[in-house]
Amino acid sequence: MRQPETIIDPRNEPASTLATITAERVHAAIASSEQGDTRELFAIYRDVYAADSHLQGLLNTRFLAVLGDDPLVTPGGKKQPEDVAAADAIRLAIDRLPDFMGICADLLWGNFWPVSLVERTYKPAEVDGLRFDWGDIVPVPDHLFRWTNGFLEVERVDAETRRTTGQWERPSPSRYVTFKDSLWRLPETWGGPMRALTWWFFLKVMDRDWWVRFLDRFGTPFTVAKFEKNDDRSRQILERALKLSSRIGGIVVSTGTSVELAQANTSAADAHQRFFEICNDEMSRRVLGQTLSSTASPTGLGSGASELQGQVRGDITQYDKKQLARVIREQMFKPWLRLNGFTGAVPVLTFGGEQDEANATTAEVLSKFKMAGLRVADKSLGALSQRVGLEIERDPSPAAPAGVKTLSALPSASDPARAVDAISREAAAMLALAYRGALAPAREILLTSQSPEEATTRLLSAFGDWDASKAAEVVESAFAAGCWNGFAD
Repeated sequence: MRQPETIIDPRNEPASTLATITAERVHAAIASSEQGDTRELFAIYRDVYAADSHLQGLLNTRFLAVLGDDPLVTPGGKKQPEDVAAADAIRLAIDRLPDFMGICADLLWGNFWPVSLVERTYKPAEVDGLRFDWGDIVPVPDHLFRWTNGFLEVERVDAETRRTTGQWERPSPSRYVTFKDSLWRLPETWGGPMRALTWWFFLKVMDRDWWVRFLDRFGTPFTVAKFEKNDDRSRQILERALKLSSRIGGIVVSTGTSVELAQANTSAADAHQRFFEICNDEMSRRVLGQTLSSTASPTGLGSGASELQGQVRGDITQYDKKQLARVIREQMFKPWLRLNGFTGAVPVLTFGGEQDEANATTAEVLSKFKMAGLRVADKSLGALSQRVGLEIERDPSPAAPAGVKTLSALPSASDPARAVDAISREAAAMLALAYRGALAPAREILLTSQSPEEATTRLLSAFGDWDASKAAEVVESAFAAGCWNGFAD
């Protein structure tokens, strides 16, 4: 097995930048990155992520929305036997990987850094019928990247010393899996979406420092001393007493002087808090597309804001899932299948389905299709499986309508006498039990109508509060019972 060239050693990480960071240094790192040397800027990104709990929570929320769903592998193409065989082989290969979801998480960092790279290797297969299997798959640290020659290069690490060598090479598509945000239209050297998040982090940190200083100085009541005009002796005594009392512990003054405790106006502290929350909200909008899932805010009764912002977050999640699935399908599944001689179509990878509300809407649409006499074509079942996150196939023996016995339980139509008896016992008896009292006219309509269309029209005329779907359901159940018992006319 060929060993991976990527060697992760913490000693190669750039030193922390936050202890000596300044605005000038950030601007210098951005300018250097725009010329292709991204090492300093990526070190700042790393430190920002490590120091901000709010940003960590946002990124984890974005990642877990994708990684929290089990991956679903379905056959591609027209589901020929070779397509099914390819999908089965990929499922088993994923199961043999020690941490497939960890690989997915490493790739998803490309949504915020300009690019993320994962090196994959192959080894001789230990499974019958295969030539090769996936070997070690490791993420490439971003401090090994540069674009100084106009394209991405990766610095090599010496296998013995585990130190960088200063030798650079372009990552080969046959060895590396590359993921980057398709919505980022600027050059990769401009830093990716983390560039905007970094500025909000530093603004938040400065505001936090100013806020703490304000509370330290004015958060507790301070002393206001009063003395008679031109009474220098009392003034000197008060000044010495206030210097000795750094906190309110009590001071000694004469009876002719006045000492009061005053509280600073809290509106300044509230302003610091509002600005701090604004910084967090802006970071939330960039990462999640909304703020309600990360910060509780009143929106007003019936405003619909939470539903709208939930839809925005759902759109982002669906985009992440499709982007990740596309990269893994094209850069991992396809080469593996071709190396092992599979000729079938590359399987389709999905991560879960739509949100619960969208799944409920899909189910409702399918139900209305059935009422309208329509059904989903077999070639569309794959797309439907991707929507709901489950592999769907057509039931070869659909259940009978509610309240109707199956064909095997009733006499065959080849025996007319027994069929008539069955109708009397089963269908008519069922209708007699179901439609009594106010619903009695329905029984007579169903038994005397000459066609389903006539029965539907008469039911809608007799029961004004029924809609077309309810009338169609009643007619379907009744006529199915009659047809199964031999009354095809």
